[in-house]
Amino acid sequence: MSKPLVSVPKTHKEVLLAIGAYAQKLGTRAWLVGGAVRDFYLKKATLDIDITFEGNVEPLANLCLRRWGGKKRKFTQFGTYRVELENGLKLDLVRARKESYPHPAALPVVEPSNIQDDLFRRDFTVNAWAVSLWPQDFASSFDPYGARQDIDLGLVRILHDKSFLDDPTRLFRALRFAGRFGWKLAPETEVLFKEAVAQQYPLLLTRERVSREFVKILEEKQPQAVFALLQTYSLLDFIYPGLKWNAAAAKAQTMQERLGVLVCMMGKDGEDFLKSLHLPKEITQELQPALNVCAACRCPMAPLTDLQKTILRLIYPSLPPVALEPCLIRGSDLKNRGFVGSKISAALDYCAELQWRGQISTPAEALACVESLPKK
Repeated sequence: MSKPLVSVPKTHKEVLLAIGAYAQKLGTRAWLVGGAVRDFYLKKATLDIDITFEGNVEPLANLCLRRWGGKKRKFTQFGTYRVELENGLKLDLVRARKESYPHPAALPVVEPSNIQDDLFRRDFTVNAWAVSLWPQDFASSFDPYGARQDIDLGLVRILHDKSFLDDPTRLFRALRFAGRFGWKLAPETEVLFKEAVAQQYPLLLTRERVSREFVKILEEKQPQAVFALLQTYSLLDFIYPGLKWNAAAAKAQTMQERLGVLVCMMGKDGEDFLKSLHLPKEITQELQPALNVCAACRCPMAPLTDLQKTILRLIYPSLPPVALEPCLIRGSDLKNRGFVGSKISAALDYCAELQWRGQISTPAEALACVESLPKK
């Protein structure tokens, strides 16, 4: 191990030192690993901290809750504890392990191991870097695969030739990191990347795993850079055929706003695209009304949420204010004036189209416009 190369922020140092000291007391090696090491080296703030232990993790998770409060969740399959502290830190506490893949794109089979094996199982060299948390050598670097060099060079490099076959989600992640940091694929990694796309490795993934990678891309601060790379490397069609980034999505601020804009601007394919993502029901139900309004180009019949209005205004920035308010008249208003059967829905649609264009703005104007329509 070398002298410290990574500066741990003062806001995190107390917690990490305490964890390291307790791990040392237990005789368990403790390492800060992965993205946090990369980000600290780049002087970027992060609240997401991965810590790997060469021993039992549970006592360390319990220490965190006793010392700083919060909540924990256990992932039995991989021996991981996710601890969210009251101070905002999110800790993933993991036992060092090595992985094997029983077949391409399978979830890995894991077994306990050491820090070098644990780093080798990671996606890219830039994330395969560890620093010690033991007080006696705190922040000392362990970098067996050249993470620091690749970060300095701005290169995304896989750790072995079968990496994309083992886990094709790494194709999406490679471009996400490249887009986020302005990096490039290392030459030999680019060759393997293109071969993986040509052989359609993403089709080995479940739809849910592709969807999770897509959502992570939409959560990036500057997703348009990632989308440009997805298009360059022919990965967009594996998310959905015909999917394109657009100017309206570029103005959106959140993942759901971006997703809503992209779904709505898929036109007739929007609903199928949304369903294909297998997102939580609450997300799909929230976006569906905006999709309906966009497809119909009529004002809604029921009130829209703030998110739905934001999505539609991103797509149609010149809409009159009344366009996104509920239709100015109801079916009961039309029944009272002699409309029956299908003539009621026809009149409502006509009114909603006028309201969408801003040609009417009050119930009285709406009723006056429909009076000349057939009632029976």
